[in-house]
Amino acid sequence: MHQADPRASRAVLIGVGGYQELSRLPTVGPGARRLKRLLTDPALWGLPDKHCVVLSDPVSSDQVLKAVRAAARAATDTLVVYFAGHGTLAADGDLCLMLPKAPADGLYGVVRYRDLREILLSDRRARNQVMVLDCCHSGAVVTGYMGPGSMAELADRTVIDRTYLMTACTKYESSYAPPDESYPAFTGELIRTLERGVPGAPDPMPMADVFAPVREALRAKNRPDPQDRATGLGHEIALLRNRAAGPTPAGVRAAAPARPAPPGPPVSDRRHGHRMRSPRGPLGPWRLPRRGTRWRWAALVAVVVPAAAMTSVWLEHTPDTGSRFGDHRDADPCALTSPAALERFGPAEQDAAYGNFDRCDVLVRRPGGDEVDVLVDLDSGQEPVTAAARTEGRVKVVEKPAESDACVRLLLPADDDDVTVAVVSKTEDDESAPLCEIADAAADHAVAVLNKGKLPRRTTAFPEDSTFHSDACALLDAEALEAVPGVDASAPTPDFGNWNCKFWSTTSHLQVDLRFDRGPSPTAADGTPTRIRGRQAFVQPEADGENTVRVRVVQRTYSAGPQRSLAETLDVTVRGDGDQPVDRLRTLATRLADSAAAELPTPR
Repeated sequence: MHQADPRASRAVLIGVGGYQELSRLPTVGPGARRLKRLLTDPALWGLPDKHCVVLSDPVSSDQVLKAVRAAARAATDTLVVYFAGHGTLAADGDLCLMLPKAPADGLYGVVRYRDLREILLSDRRARNQVMVLDCCHSGAVVTGYMGPGSMAELADRTVIDRTYLMTACTKYESSYAPPDESYPAFTGELIRTLERGVPGAPDPMPMADVFAPVREALRAKNRPDPQDRATGLGHEIALLRNRAAGPTPAGVRAAAPARPAPPGPPVSDRRHGHRMRSPRGPLGPWRLPRRGTRWRWAALVAVVVPAAAMTSVWLEHTPDTGSRFGDHRDADPCALTSPAALERFGPAEQDAAYGNFDRCDVLVRRPGGDEVDVLVDLDSGQEPVTAAARTEGRVKVVEKPAESDACVRLLLPADDDDVTVAVVSKTEDDESAPLCEIADAAADHAVAVLNKGKLPRRTTAFPEDSTFHSDACALLDAEALEAVPGVDASAPTPDFGNWNCKFWSTTSHLQVDLRFDRGPSPTAADGTPTRIRGRQAFVQPEADGENTVRVRVVQRTYSAGPQRSLAETLDVTVRGDGDQPVDRLRTLATRLADSAAAELPTPR
């Protein structure tokens, strides 16, 4: 563990809240100023006041870059850079930090992260570097700049590479800045952790020990999920004293205990279309519901405010960039499955007509008639590896802890494919089923396919009225979303193929989720029957847990074999936090479902 020397360190804290065209962020300034007081507090770190520069609403990118360059050249021990404000993505995927005059429809008046990074690479003299980004899409720097290639570049261009990066969200997420709280959500938890300390952590606190309780606190509030990444021994950089630690004898530094594993990504449920927080802590249980509901493997989430521009980044099909997945809508998830690879566990049959369009199942019949559902699911984004993993060719295989009724393997392709393949085997009744052996066999086949190159294209043709051809993010426009306070229609959170999309309010706890599903035709058991835009629909409170209302709209029915009738549905779910009465959520969900259904193809 390295305790930073405040006399040889520098910090630049950038807070932008006074936007002229974008929504103002009144809690950003207080957050930056509070962080300075903590860094300069002699009882915590004692960074000299003149070594800590706060830029409040800087007028130009030059002002920001000059301040960072001066600090990078002056610091010889540790350089700290913090930004909070609006963020957006350029067409090339670069993160843009938006300044007060940034418009809602352009990319001038911003600080390009690549320009900031060039200064940190070329001018930095410090032994250690800590960067904290609290803005929309900040996770883009984790996936885009902190991958294996860029780590090697950092090591080549700096004498000693110890970098710790903490972001408020993933690449395609917007975060939360509640106007009724003192600070933005992520910065607020960071401040509380630094103020109170971390019980059981060393004194002073390594950055990894600071990050863990910040992430857990945000998860407990169902808020955007922050990210972290370290190069070298960056996770051991320690800035502030640990107020939760006992007194340390003079001249004796507290020994660092074994570093705990950082919390894993939240468990989520694609079959019900929402991300479900694990009730048992890091890498906790994968509680997967019955076949007949939907599940989702993991979450992306977070940052300080919604991005204002670049809607077209999400609302068009994913372009063919030369990655192994190509156009996401053409990639065939069934190409990753093989009934033959699973037949040693029992008769196996592929089911390609179930769930969302980014998924494919294989059903394995066990002795006694019980069934194991083995499914492969494609998801945008890659979470940091926090569980046992092995590398097979160009694919990293993450082994999630086994549960009594489910076993999960996550496949993370290399080469900057920002996609995760989840392989899950699960059962409702067969306690003797070797679920992890089945999951490993299915994962081995999927890995072999991924290592061959580009995923095969779909061969199934969907009719014109199928939701397959629709874009979930385009079903609700700005006018429709005016009903949800604080939601920016230009900042959706799409998933693989845009068959699932989330909108997050930055001024309340409301969330809106739109997704497509395929399964048995809904009945009264799925909610109160009604009609929406001439279609059969069902309204169900608490369908996805407390403080939720789901409206399921039937788009079309179809046959998937002898005596098997299925339906394609649009599911619109509104989630609150208890502040909104259920009648309000029901009215809002029904209104949004009506607007979204109006944009679907006319059923035949």
